Amino acid sequence: MVTVVDVAKKAGVSVATVSRVLNSNYIVTKEKRDKVLKAIDELGYVPKTTVRSEKNGDKKVIVVVAAAIIHEVIAGIQDFGEQHGYEVMISYHASQTKSSQPWSFLPKDQLGGLIILNMLFDEQELQEISDKVPVVQCTQYTSIPNTYAVTVDDENATNHAVSHLIETGKRNIAFIGLGIEDGEGLISPNFSKDRYIGYRRALEDNDIPFNPDLVKFGDYTYESGVQSARELLEREIPIDGVFCVTDNLAVACINTFKETGYRIPEDIAVCGFDNQEISEMTNPKLTTVDQPFYEIGYESMRMLESIIRGEISTGRRVLIEHKLIKRGSTVS
Repeated sequence: MVTVVDVAKKAGVSVATVSRVLNSNYIVTKEKRDKVLKAIDELGYVPKTTVRSEKNGDKKVIVVVAAAIIHEVIAGIQDFGEQHGYEVMISYHASQTKSSQPWSFLPKDQLGGLIILNMLFDEQELQEISDKVPVVQCTQYTSIPNTYAVTVDDENATNHAVSHLIETGKRNIAFIGLGIEDGEGLISPNFSKDRYIGYRRALEDNDIPFNPDLVKFGDYTYESGVQSARELLEREIPIDGVFCVTDNLAVACINTFKETGYRIPEDIAVCGFDNQEISEMTNPKLTTVDQPFYEIGYESMRMLESIIRGEISTGRRVLIEHKLIKRGSTVS
């Protein structure tokens, strides 16, 4: 069965680009549009028709609650949903937490479940929601009893990335993560914690002493990445590599280091995480960990259906294999 992933590979573009072409989105260039349409024709791809669920007479609605719209993830969710008779509704929220419940307008017997994409509810709120409706967390997760989540193995992926920096000869490697001080300590999302553990493990595996002065935490914004990069330089501690937990932070580091006169990667190598489109818009292009977002979305929907059907009742976290994309920010 031909999927949008096959079309993307054939055309040499991202799944997001294929999705935009299929939805007649104006922001796709003519060159990419032509490539996608040619691939669709050659592969014989046909958007899937919806099949009614064998268990339910009417289609159930799956609500994707998202703080960031990742087209590949949405495509994976929609493909599985269409194949199995579910209607998918996207509810976007700019903040990372949301106390309101945008699915509450749906009749109880129509709501199939929730997929929480790139968004963090606090533990109490998430537990209350999970007690009422099936929930799968996607790309990020908050730990509660009986958690269902689909992500990459953040610790091993980061270990892979930092080990790559070490293999290129870098020894003084900084870490820029996500976290804020609340008076009682650092509050950091689980994925950032796991990536920090992977960073520490890579140093230990290569007999490199850990230096806490090379660790910075901030928020998701580009400005936070700029600030972290400047603070690292102001400390006048030799650094020759930086791992950032998001591509946005990594791009901020590249630009800040270059503006200060450093060469990338000769003086300072930079690695990010996510393989978002911004990673190919820098000079040099950004080395980053690729998350197979389509597969993450598809498997999240598969897991949610298993919960809905009563096939699984014990929480689990499914780990999807990552890939390290090596580009000019770490290799000349």
